Amino acid sequence: MKITYPADRTVSVWIGTFSTEDDFEESVADSVESELPEDTDIVDICEAAYEEEEVPMIELLTGFSGWETFIAAAVAAAAVRGLTKANGALVCYDLECSGAPDQWGGLAFLGSFPGWGEE
Repeated sequence: MKITYPADRTVSVWIGTFSTEDDFEESVADSVESELPEDTDIVDICEAAYEEEEVPMIELLTGFSGWETFIAAAVAAAAVRGLTKANGALVCYDLECSGAPDQWGGLAFLGSFPGWGEE
């Protein structure tokens, strides 16, 4: 697996279903944050969303910075894998993961897509 940061105008998206917000945050820390390049702070490059109940993928990903630029590709990637609902999402900006596994602990990696957050 290769992780590139910064990767201009690229977003990487993970989703999952968790019992608690703490479980979601722990999975993000263990599975994604631990893989980021050294000296890269997850709070500087990522946004997260957690809902108490599972919601449709389009609803979960709507509202992230620049969501309009990547939501169609991310929802399509989820659908190909039969993932239609989740309650946790992580979007990392200017981060590209190539050759990455589909599962990162409790998080499903949907992919790296063209897109961006706020300029």
